[in-house]
Amino acid sequence: MTVAAPAPPSRPSARPPEPAGPSPAACASPRALLRWAVGERRADLALAAVLLSTHQLGEALVPVLVGATVGRAVRSGTPASTACWLGLLAADFLMLSLSYRFGARAAVRVRQHTEHRLRMALTERVLRPAGGVRLVPGDLLSRASGDAERVGAFAGTLAGTVAAVVVLLGSTVLLLRIHPGLGALVVAGTAAVLLAQNRLSHVLHRTSGTEQALQARATALAEDLVRGLRVLRGIGAERAVAADYARVSRDAVGAARRAVSAEGALVSVGVLLTGLYLAAVAALGGALALDGRIGLGPLIAALGLARFVSGPMRVVATAHARYVRALASSARVHEVLTAPPAVPERTSAGAAAGAAIDAVADAVAEAPAVAFHDVALPGGTRARWTAEAGRMTGLVCADPADADAVALLLAREQDPEEGRILLDGTALDRFALDTLRTALLVCHHEPVLLPGTVADNLAALTEDTAAVAEAARAARADQVLGAVAHGARTRVGDRGETLSGGQRQRVALARALAARSPVLVLHDPTTAVDAATEDVIADRVHRARSGRTTLVITDSPSWLARCDQVVHLPTPERTATS
Repeated sequence: MTVAAPAPPSRPSARPPEPAGPSPAACASPRALLRWAVGERRADLALAAVLLSTHQLGEALVPVLVGATVGRAVRSGTPASTACWLGLLAADFLMLSLSYRFGARAAVRVRQHTEHRLRMALTERVLRPAGGVRLVPGDLLSRASGDAERVGAFAGTLAGTVAAVVVLLGSTVLLLRIHPGLGALVVAGTAAVLLAQNRLSHVLHRTSGTEQALQARATALAEDLVRGLRVLRGIGAERAVAADYARVSRDAVGAARRAVSAEGALVSVGVLLTGLYLAAVAALGGALALDGRIGLGPLIAALGLARFVSGPMRVVATAHARYVRALASSARVHEVLTAPPAVPERTSAGAAAGAAIDAVADAVAEAPAVAFHDVALPGGTRARWTAEAGRMTGLVCADPADADAVALLLAREQDPEEGRILLDGTALDRFALDTLRTALLVCHHEPVLLPGTVADNLAALTEDTAAVAEAARAARADQVLGAVAHGARTRVGDRGETLSGGQRQRVALARALAARSPVLVLHDPTTAVDAATEDVIADRVHRARSGRTTLVITDSPSWLARCDQVVHLPTPERTATS
């Protein structure tokens, strides 16, 4: 069956470039990262702050205008003057309505783009060729979703906090004009709220960090359990793992309760102080009115302002809680972004040494040899062997850990502690990682299929339809297309879960063969395939890779029978021979 590679997706002619990731200065600390994430949309943030401040000031003017209208009417105001004041009130409502509408839109853009930039920064770091991020997928998912969302929520409410501060200042000025004592009460109430939340913020920061870490642990464990559910049922371990997950979930729920309690305490203290402040303003305003020191209109304005600013004071009280939780989330994102690389990553942007090394990379033969020179492996073995150029070499490892290590070393997901690995006579660490992984492709024992269809996976590394068809036939992936429900359009699910183990291996093998890389490393490529099919695949791969260098890490007789040479890595007690 012929497999055609899917056509590459059409690209828009004018697509704005993706913003760059955080600079080293932005990754200096969690606070610096939080400032970078929020500052990425500073134009929208400034627009939202201005418009929401206009809205809040318009809200603050409502009781003032109402008080002025009532005062004029009581003091023998004419219908014309009353209509004028009512017109001003209507204009104020129009202004505050429009400013809120467009200000809220700008605030939502800030939130969404902040979340997006953090997720893209995390994705870029995880996919960096040098590796180094060793967190389980569930933990990474928690950081890319929950933590990025918390930082985005803080960014989205920052403009509202600025507006609350502006309206508090404006209301204070208005109350000072009505009576100095009323303005002083606003200042005292705001200061008390800020002081109380600062004292409680340390507890919230600690509980938020613990809560998010335990939630990530529960998410990671749930993902692992779902992936291994079939195995767990087979060995009868459902009750044990269910009890373990219940314990982890209880810990996460307890941490979430403590975090919510701390946040509730922070907010409730702010609400209590705000209520006390409002009662004090009402008492002072009533006393001044009874003494005749302020009139009815100013009293209405003062009480209306005092009631109105209780909302902005609550915003200020909750803003610090959002900041503390966002800072805890920023610390978790910062941990991933600053994770040290697994291997040194060379950059060759214009450097003379880099240009020389790139020239070496360009000179690599189409079928280079791969050589291990006294490379120390985990089992204590000193590897000394060569996979000859243009031939298929079988590598038999007595210790499975040695087999895993060889695959990781050749993929340069880690570097040897001792010894050197040469590609066409050049040490692996002299190549740029992208260049190396184009010349030397490793297909691991447990390959991961990408989301999408079977055809998407077969053509993931090349657009050459002839190469894809040839590789599918060699790996017997054409049988997979005939067995699954919708042929090449069958969706493989998460990590290929809709396919059987043997089908996943054949699709992954075909994907690797289609790349036609100068060196191909296969680690136990057909362990989930029956013996007859494995024999056919080994023979076809040997013929398909004729003239190219191929290393097969296996002890399968079918594969070893097709190899041009076989290398044995002995146990630590024996001397390495080839």
